[in-house]
Amino acid sequence: MEKSTSIDNTTLLRDFNEAQPNQEWSPFICCGPSHLPTFKVSLYLNGSLFDGCGSSKKRAKKNAIMNYISSSMNYNANSKTNNNIESDKAVLKRKHTDNLMENNPPSKKFSIKSQDDSIENSISKKLAIDSQVAVHQISAVCILNEIFPGQTLTYEHEQSHGLLETISVIVSGNKYIGYGKNKKEAKEIACRNALKSLYESQPINNIKYKNQIEMLLTDYSDSKIIDHFAGITDKIYQKLEFTENKFKEYSVIASIIKMTKEDLNSAQVICLATGTKCLSGNYLSLIGESLHDCHAEILTRRCLMKYFYKELMESVKGHPSIFISDDNKSKFKLAKDITFHLYINTVPCGEARVYSFSDTEHQLNRLNRGLLRSKIENGAGTVSVFGREYQTYDGVAQGERLVTMSCSDKLTRWTVLGLQGNLLSNFVEPIYLESISIGSMFNINHMKRTIYGRVENSINKLPQDYKVQKPQLRGYSILPCRSTTQSPHCINWIINEGIEIIKGSLGRTIENKLSRVCKTSLANEYIKLCIASNNLSTLIENETNIFYDSLKKKNKNYVAAKNELISTFKSLNFGTWVHKPEELKSFELHIVNASNNIIYNQNNQSC
Repeated sequence: MEKSTSIDNTTLLRDFNEAQPNQEWSPFICCGPSHLPTFKVSLYLNGSLFDGCGSSKKRAKKNAIMNYISSSMNYNANSKTNNNIESDKAVLKRKHTDNLMENNPPSKKFSIKSQDDSIENSISKKLAIDSQVAVHQISAVCILNEIFPGQTLTYEHEQSHGLLETISVIVSGNKYIGYGKNKKEAKEIACRNALKSLYESQPINNIKYKNQIEMLLTDYSDSKIIDHFAGITDKIYQKLEFTENKFKEYSVIASIIKMTKEDLNSAQVICLATGTKCLSGNYLSLIGESLHDCHAEILTRRCLMKYFYKELMESVKGHPSIFISDDNKSKFKLAKDITFHLYINTVPCGEARVYSFSDTEHQLNRLNRGLLRSKIENGAGTVSVFGREYQTYDGVAQGERLVTMSCSDKLTRWTVLGLQGNLLSNFVEPIYLESISIGSMFNINHMKRTIYGRVENSINKLPQDYKVQKPQLRGYSILPCRSTTQSPHCINWIINEGIEIIKGSLGRTIENKLSRVCKTSLANEYIKLCIASNNLSTLIENETNIFYDSLKKKNKNYVAAKNELISTFKSLNFGTWVHKPEELKSFELHIVNASNNIIYNQNNQSC
């Protein structure tokens, strides 16, 4: 009975561990796209370094060992110690033969002798192939130093307030940034980025490392964009002025970036936010004055809506704007070639985060994939929405914990309904994200399923102009350092409008004022726009008072698209979207003398 003659990974590792008890291993480095990762590791033995890489950690270790064996064979090719190398080979042969004996007992008349040549040829071939793969797979730091032997490379520990360490390397006067879960990893990634950038501009004439550098280039286009987005986001953030350092610390940061003609040089951060926990049920507002969700990506999108209102107002006044008038539909549309991109330094909470780096293809299709999940007041992480299909105000008042839908599910919602929200849909067509870039914990399969995959083939009754957008997804699979504490404060910044500091549990600013992006503030921006554009039909008919929930019911197409999405989730047994209590949506707004002076709920603080 014929058996495979390949060397078993586990057997090789076990034999090597028994023979070399003084071995030392470096931490693993993961590179490449998340759906096809490459793990790298270094073996320290007898004063020498042997590198290995592979599609798994075990394979990377095995290749490092094979690199060691191959190196030893080459070193001893013309010496008396060649017998020892042959004995290493013999050990592998003996172990493999033992495996064959176990699987083919003598009663089956299995001839070991007849297999000697094939075993030896297989082992020799395996050693040759694996040594080619493993040899030269040394760190980017070493490659960079060898390629520029006369140049002193300068490394700097850049300031970082997030989950990842930041290291820069200066080569030929240019700075290259690297992010990692520790300084060593960040330094390695900075050097990789330097090699990729240098090779892209002028191929490095070094045959020894050519294949390895070209392998790094496979994901360079995506990593270059992520690094650029992260860099311009951090540049804005570092320039912000804080009255106290405690306001500057964060775990998650998100930004929305505007680009023109897909030109990376045109990339401009429009708004950004850092995140914290959600609102405490004790501070719910019946008049729309509290921010319910203070996670970074949610705040950033609300800031973008505020930016849209400002740009629409500029367009109404005839000033330069990202919007132009669409006379055929009595609406506005984005100027040609303008796109918006979301950057988050780590994967959003919920469905996109609920996975293990060791997931197999079979595990990718487990029954609990795709479920709607929610954040719970004072809780960590997210939980399935089953059993929490609705909330009541009196229930929360009596101690029931407030439930908020996860960021992953909200991103899915934006993928279908757009970034502009309900009210702005009266003025603009749906505006979708062109791309989403994730700084860590990225897995392409889980992100695709989360953002659009779980609904794209089931949702089919969307109104005109609405669709299932498929933004380009890119990211790093770096596992960030765990954050032991989370700041109670978060900030949001809008271009040309400065920063605002929010206390997450209150949903208001640290001065106990209304946030510029709370429901009431944005509703008033909408009323101002309606008055300025003489588009009062979307407001009221013969009244001076309006209610927030009435405003949101007027846009039939948006409501229909939202209901179709929610119905799709439910029909797929993913759960029911949990809405906030109805009492929070029925607050009243006032229009005074048809002017831009908006007054609401007479005794409340104005924005």
